[in-house]
Amino acid sequence: MLVAGDHAPSALFDFTIDGSQWLQPFSARWGMETFCSMLVGIACGVLGCFVVLRRMALIGDALSHAVLPGVVAAFALTGSTNIGILLVGALIAGVMSTVLIGIVPRLSRAKDDSAIGIVFTAFFAVGIILYSALPRGTHFDLQCFLFGDPLAVTKGDLLVMGIITPLVLLMVFLLYHPLRMISFDPVVAAAMGIPVVLFHYILMGMLSATIVAGLKTTGVILVVAMVITPASAAYQLTNRLWAMLTLAGLFGAMSAMVGMSLAFVTNSPTGPAMVVVASMIFVLCMLLSPSHGVVFNRVRRRELRRHVEGEDVLKTVYHLSDGGAGDCVTAEVVDRLMLPVRRVRSLVERLRQRGLLATDGDNVSLTEEGQRRATEMVRAHRLWESYLTERANFDPTLVHDEAERLEHAHELAEEIDATLGHPDFDPHGEPIPRLPDKQEST
Repeated sequence: MLVAGDHAPSALFDFTIDGSQWLQPFSARWGMETFCSMLVGIACGVLGCFVVLRRMALIGDALSHAVLPGVVAAFALTGSTNIGILLVGALIAGVMSTVLIGIVPRLSRAKDDSAIGIVFTAFFAVGIILYSALPRGTHFDLQCFLFGDPLAVTKGDLLVMGIITPLVLLMVFLLYHPLRMISFDPVVAAAMGIPVVLFHYILMGMLSATIVAGLKTTGVILVVAMVITPASAAYQLTNRLWAMLTLAGLFGAMSAMVGMSLAFVTNSPTGPAMVVVASMIFVLCMLLSPSHGVVFNRVRRRELRRHVEGEDVLKTVYHLSDGGAGDCVTAEVVDRLMLPVRRVRSLVERLRQRGLLATDGDNVSLTEEGQRRATEMVRAHRLWESYLTERANFDPTLVHDEAERLEHAHELAEEIDATLGHPDFDPHGEPIPRLPDKQEST
């Protein structure tokens, strides 16, 4: 197996300082290999979306291993390494393994995940045995098959991939709606008359063909990463299938393209470099996705906490100032809330900027809008206490803490009020305040 620099590295990492190495994969010498790898990334990424949505990652892994006996058998029978011949053998093995994975759970007590493990390890073991039985001196590079070698791609490989990738995209386009249905809800799809099993085998067939056609790029060991990782990265960014398909194909192509450059710069194997880039893309999406990313989720949780604490400050000032009629001292708010002084002062300043509080030195008072918001909180709290006592059979002495958590959902207060018949007092005899208007809180 070759590394990107056409020679084995002299150290664990042999970084090349020459910046032109980044562009070498796009030169006339290596452009065909790079383009073929990008086609593999696109096809794997698009098909990977359905694998991820149907939670079939293990089947993708199984297929990548199960095609080995088909490839070796095709080579043994024909003596040719032509990608078309190997593809036929791999497709037969892939379909057989898919059928067996479906049959084993029906005929035994083995669960689906156990069936996958049994079948793909059995097929892979048979493939190794067939390989070891080849006559001595037979030229069949198993290491290239296992780990990939995009630099050994031929024009025939590029031609096959140039056919398979557009065919995969065309099939996904034509079968978009049934594939979407069986991916999100196969039970409903079957009830609508969609042949779920047929489409399952069509998907597995396309996946098998793509895996075999891309074997020289990443190899059987790592090709599952090119199926799963770009699709998983795209899934972090969108909830729409068409957008996920587009992003997954783009991420697959980028992984191949940037991975080739990274391999040339670091003088490392190209297949693993592509998988490393795909993994880096996934990590970035996992961290920075606006809707599901770790960073933005932490920001949202922080903002939610500050929002809740701000409402607690308003409610506390309301109680300490006799319903907003007077003012109170910041230290009293700190004592009541048991929050750090610095945080309370920050919250007070934030509420002042929003026009909900007025300050005069250490004295704090509610503005007109602040009083309305605080009244909403008090009203929601007492309504929740009433609801928990009357409808959930809570002990009235134990409802306070639960109402403290629920009161921030004060948009439900009017519905609770109507459900309870518009009570005037909470379980403790405290009056439930009425709002002068029905304006929504901001």
